[in-house]
Amino acid sequence: MKTLRRTPFTLVELICAMLVMMVVALVIATAASSFYNGYRRSVTATEKLKERMAIDRIWDTTIANMLPFKWNDENNSSRYVFSGKSDELLVTTLRRVYGNDPSALLFIRIKVEDEQLVAIYSDYPMLPWEEDEPSAVTKREVIAEDVANVSFQYADRDEDNELEWLEEWEEEEHANLPLAIRMTVEWRNGTREYWLRRTCGVSYNSTFGNRAAATSSQATRANNSTRAGTRNRGAR
Repeated sequence: MKTLRRTPFTLVELICAMLVMMVVALVIATAASSFYNGYRRSVTATEKLKERMAIDRIWDTTIANMLPFKWNDENNSSRYVFSGKSDELLVTTLRRVYGNDPSALLFIRIKVEDEQLVAIYSDYPMLPWEEDEPSAVTKREVIAEDVANVSFQYADRDEDNELEWLEEWEEEEHANLPLAIRMTVEWRNGTREYWLRRTCGVSYNSTFGNRAAATSSQATRANNSTRAGTRNRGAR
Protein backbone atom coordinates (compact mmCIF):
# COMPACT_ATOMS: atom_id res chain seq x y z
CA MET A 1 0.00 0.00 0.00
CA LYS A 2 1.40 3.27 -1.08
CA THR A 3 1.38 6.24 1.31
CA LEU A 4 0.89 9.81 0.10
CA ARG A 5 3.73 12.10 0.89
CA ARG A 6 2.87 15.72 1.88
CA THR A 7 4.32 18.10 -0.65
CA PRO A 8 5.59 21.37 0.88
CA PHE A 9 4.24 24.68 -0.49
CA THR A 10 6.44 26.37 -2.96
CA LEU A 11 7.51 29.97 -2.56
CA VAL A 12 5.19 31.06 -5.37
CA GLU A 13 2.18 29.48 -3.67
CA LEU A 14 3.02 31.18 -0.37
CA ILE A 15 3.30 34.55 -2.09
CA CYS A 16 -0.02 34.03 -3.87
CA ALA A 17 -1.71 33.04 -0.60
CA MET A 18 -0.32 36.12 1.14
CA LEU A 19 -1.52 38.34 -1.70
CA VAL A 20 -5.01 36.87 -1.47
CA MET A 21 -5.07 37.43 2.29
CA MET A 22 -3.89 41.03 1.82
CA VAL A 23 -6.61 41.70 -0.75
CA VAL A 24 -9.28 40.25 1.56
CA ALA A 25 -7.95 42.29 4.50
CA LEU A 26 -7.91 45.44 2.32
CA VAL A 27 -11.52 44.86 1.25
CA ILE A 28 -12.62 44.34 4.87
CA ALA A 29 -10.72 47.44 6.06
CA THR A 30 -12.21 49.56 3.26
CA ALA A 31 -15.72 48.38 4.06
CA ALA A 32 -15.19 49.01 7.79
CA SER A 33 -13.79 52.48 7.11
CA SER A 34 -16.71 53.37 4.83
CA PHE A 35 -19.18 52.15 7.42
CA TYR A 36 -17.47 54.14 10.18
CA ASN A 37 -17.29 57.31 8.09
CA GLY A 38 -20.95 56.97 7.15
CA TYR A 39 -21.89 56.44 10.77
CA ARG A 40 -19.85 59.48 11.84
CA ARG A 41 -21.47 61.66 9.17
CA SER A 42 -24.88 60.42 10.25
CA VAL A 43 -24.17 61.28 13.90
CA THR A 44 -22.88 64.73 12.92
CA ALA A 45 -25.93 65.42 10.76
CA THR A 46 -28.25 64.23 13.53
CA GLU A 47 -26.57 66.52 16.07
CA LYS A 48 -26.80 69.47 13.68
CA LEU A 49 -30.47 68.73 13.06
CA LYS A 50 -31.14 68.61 16.81
CA GLU A 51 -29.43 71.97 17.29
CA ARG A 52 -31.37 73.59 14.44
CA MET A 53 -34.63 72.19 15.76
CA ALA A 54 -33.77 73.51 19.23
CA ILE A 55 -33.07 76.96 17.80
CA ASP A 56 -36.35 76.85 15.88
CA ARG A 57 -38.22 75.86 19.02
CA ILE A 58 -36.66 78.61 21.13
CA TRP A 59 -37.07 81.20 18.38
CA ASP A 60 -40.72 80.34 17.82
CA THR A 61 -41.44 80.38 21.55
CA THR A 62 -39.53 83.60 22.14
CA ILE A 63 -40.43 85.80 19.20
CA ALA A 64 -43.81 84.57 18.00
CA ASN A 65 -45.22 84.89 21.54
CA MET A 66 -43.35 88.04 22.53
CA LEU A 67 -45.50 90.81 23.97
CA PRO A 68 -45.00 94.34 25.33
CA PHE A 69 -44.60 94.24 29.10
CA LYS A 70 -43.59 97.23 31.22
CA TRP A 71 -41.96 97.59 34.63
CA ASN A 72 -41.10 100.67 36.70
CA ASP A 73 -37.41 101.54 36.90
CA GLU A 74 -35.57 103.25 39.76
CA ASN A 75 -37.06 106.60 38.68
CA ASN A 76 -40.56 105.13 38.74
CA SER A 77 -40.76 105.41 34.94
CA SER A 78 -42.61 102.66 33.10
CA ARG A 79 -40.27 100.93 30.65
CA TYR A 80 -40.42 97.85 28.46
CA VAL A 81 -38.81 94.67 29.78
CA PHE A 82 -37.03 94.28 26.47
CA SER A 83 -33.43 94.71 25.43
CA GLY A 84 -32.39 94.58 21.80
CA LYS A 85 -28.62 94.61 21.51
CA SER A 86 -26.49 93.52 18.58
CA ASP A 87 -25.21 90.44 20.44
CA GLU A 88 -27.89 89.82 23.09
CA LEU A 89 -31.66 89.67 23.27
CA LEU A 90 -33.98 89.97 26.27
CA VAL A 91 -37.75 89.57 25.79
CA THR A 92 -40.98 88.96 27.64
CA THR A 93 -43.01 86.12 26.18
CA LEU A 94 -46.14 84.11 26.87
CA ARG A 95 -46.09 80.45 27.81
CA ARG A 96 -48.42 77.64 28.75
CA VAL A 97 -49.25 77.65 32.43
CA TYR A 98 -48.85 74.47 34.45
CA GLY A 99 -49.55 73.73 38.11
CA ASN A 100 -46.35 75.20 39.56
CA ASP A 101 -45.95 78.17 37.22
CA PRO A 102 -46.53 81.53 38.93
CA SER A 103 -47.83 83.27 35.79
CA ALA A 104 -48.19 83.03 32.03
CA LEU A 105 -45.21 85.36 31.52
CA LEU A 106 -41.68 84.12 30.94
CA PHE A 107 -38.56 86.26 30.61
CA ILE A 108 -35.85 84.96 28.28
CA ARG A 109 -32.33 86.16 27.55
CA ILE A 110 -30.43 84.74 24.53
CA LYS A 111 -26.68 85.19 24.08
CA VAL A 112 -23.39 83.37 23.47
CA GLU A 113 -21.23 82.17 26.36
CA ASP A 114 -18.06 80.11 25.91
CA GLU A 115 -18.96 79.26 22.30
CA GLN A 116 -22.41 78.09 23.38
CA LEU A 117 -25.72 79.64 22.40
CA VAL A 118 -27.63 79.75 25.68
CA ALA A 119 -31.14 80.73 26.76
CA ILE A 120 -31.74 81.94 30.32
CA TYR A 121 -35.29 81.69 31.64
CA SER A 122 -36.77 83.50 34.61
CA ASP A 123 -40.21 83.74 36.20
CA TYR A 124 -39.29 87.17 37.52
CA PRO A 125 -38.51 90.13 35.20
CA MET A 126 -34.87 90.37 34.13
CA LEU A 127 -34.72 94.15 33.95
CA PRO A 128 -32.47 95.43 31.14
CA TRP A 129 -31.39 98.46 33.20
CA GLU A 130 -30.00 96.19 35.93
CA GLU A 131 -26.81 94.21 35.40
CA ASP A 132 -27.49 91.41 37.87
CA GLU A 133 -29.86 88.64 36.95
CA PRO A 134 -32.69 87.92 39.42
CA SER A 135 -32.34 85.09 41.88
CA ALA A 136 -35.46 83.49 40.43
CA VAL A 137 -33.68 82.23 37.32
CA THR A 138 -35.46 78.96 36.66
CA LYS A 139 -33.38 77.40 33.93
CA ARG A 140 -30.27 77.83 31.83
CA GLU A 141 -30.37 75.88 28.57
CA VAL A 142 -27.58 75.28 26.07
CA ILE A 143 -29.23 75.53 22.67
CA ALA A 144 -26.22 74.94 20.41
CA GLU A 145 -22.49 74.22 20.62
CA ASP A 146 -19.52 75.49 18.58
CA VAL A 147 -21.04 78.95 18.07
CA ALA A 148 -18.51 81.65 17.24
CA ASN A 149 -20.89 84.59 17.30
CA VAL A 150 -24.56 85.57 17.33
CA SER A 151 -26.03 88.86 16.13
CA PHE A 152 -29.53 90.32 16.14
CA GLN A 153 -31.26 92.84 13.89
CA TYR A 154 -34.56 94.60 14.52
CA ALA A 155 -37.13 95.68 11.95
CA ASP A 156 -38.90 99.05 12.10
CA ARG A 157 -40.42 101.60 9.75
CA ASP A 158 -38.50 104.72 8.78
CA GLU A 159 -39.87 108.21 8.12
CA ASP A 160 -41.01 107.14 4.65
CA ASN A 161 -42.86 104.15 6.10
CA GLU A 162 -40.29 101.79 4.57
CA LEU A 163 -38.94 98.76 6.39
CA GLU A 164 -35.44 99.18 7.84
CA TRP A 165 -33.17 96.91 9.89
CA LEU A 166 -31.43 98.26 12.99
CA GLU A 167 -28.38 96.84 14.76
CA GLU A 168 -29.55 98.13 18.17
CA TRP A 169 -33.03 98.86 19.50
CA GLU A 170 -33.08 102.07 21.54
CA GLU A 171 -36.23 102.28 23.64
CA GLU A 172 -36.13 106.09 23.72
CA GLU A 173 -36.42 106.24 19.93
CA HIS A 174 -39.35 103.84 19.52
CA ALA A 175 -42.85 103.75 20.94
CA ASN A 176 -43.38 100.04 20.28
CA LEU A 177 -41.45 96.80 19.99
CA PRO A 178 -39.74 95.72 16.74
CA LEU A 179 -41.89 94.45 13.91
CA ALA A 180 -39.59 91.46 13.44
CA ILE A 181 -36.28 90.16 14.75
CA ARG A 182 -33.59 88.39 12.75
CA MET A 183 -30.91 86.28 14.39
CA THR A 184 -27.66 85.36 12.63
CA VAL A 185 -25.67 82.45 14.04
CA GLU A 186 -22.06 82.15 12.94
CA TRP A 187 -20.58 78.73 13.60
CA ARG A 188 -16.95 77.96 14.33
CA ASN A 189 -16.49 76.44 10.87
CA GLY A 190 -17.29 79.82 9.31
CA THR A 191 -20.82 79.09 8.07
CA ARG A 192 -23.75 81.35 8.89
CA GLU A 193 -27.44 80.64 9.31
CA TYR A 194 -30.36 83.00 9.77
CA TRP A 195 -33.61 82.88 11.72
CA LEU A 196 -36.32 85.46 11.11
CA ARG A 197 -39.64 85.79 12.94
CA ARG A 198 -42.30 88.44 13.14
CA THR A 199 -43.08 89.59 16.66
CA CYS A 200 -46.38 89.50 18.50
CA GLY A 201 -47.88 92.53 20.21
CA VAL A 202 -47.53 95.03 17.32
CA SER A 203 -51.10 95.02 16.02
CA TYR A 204 -50.72 98.61 14.82
CA ASN A 205 -48.63 97.23 11.98
CA SER A 206 -50.75 94.14 11.33
CA THR A 207 -52.46 95.71 8.29
CA PHE A 208 -50.91 96.01 4.86
CA GLY A 209 -49.72 99.48 3.93
CA ASN A 210 -50.00 102.78 5.79
CA ARG A 211 -52.63 102.70 8.52
CA ALA A 212 -53.05 106.48 8.42
CA ALA A 213 -53.70 106.33 4.69
CA ALA A 214 -56.17 103.49 5.19
CA THR A 215 -57.98 105.44 7.91
CA SER A 216 -58.13 108.51 5.68
CA SER A 217 -59.47 106.41 2.80
CA GLN A 218 -62.15 104.91 5.02
CA ALA A 219 -63.18 108.36 6.22
CA THR A 220 -63.38 109.59 2.62
CA ARG A 221 -65.61 106.66 1.61
CA ALA A 222 -67.82 107.28 4.63
CA ASN A 223 -68.21 110.97 3.73
CA ASN A 224 -69.01 110.13 0.11
CA SER A 225 -71.59 107.60 1.25
CA THR A 226 -73.22 110.19 3.54
CA ARG A 227 -73.35 112.80 0.80
CA ALA A 228 -74.85 110.32 -1.64
CA GLY A 229 -77.55 109.41 0.90
CA THR A 230 -78.36 113.07 1.46
CA ARG A 231 -78.73 113.69 -2.28
CA ASN A 232 -81.00 110.69 -2.65
CA ARG A 233 -83.26 111.85 0.16
CA GLY A 234 -83.36 115.35 -1.39
CA ALA A 235 -84.36 113.92 -4.73
CA ARG A 236 -87.30 112.13 -3.16
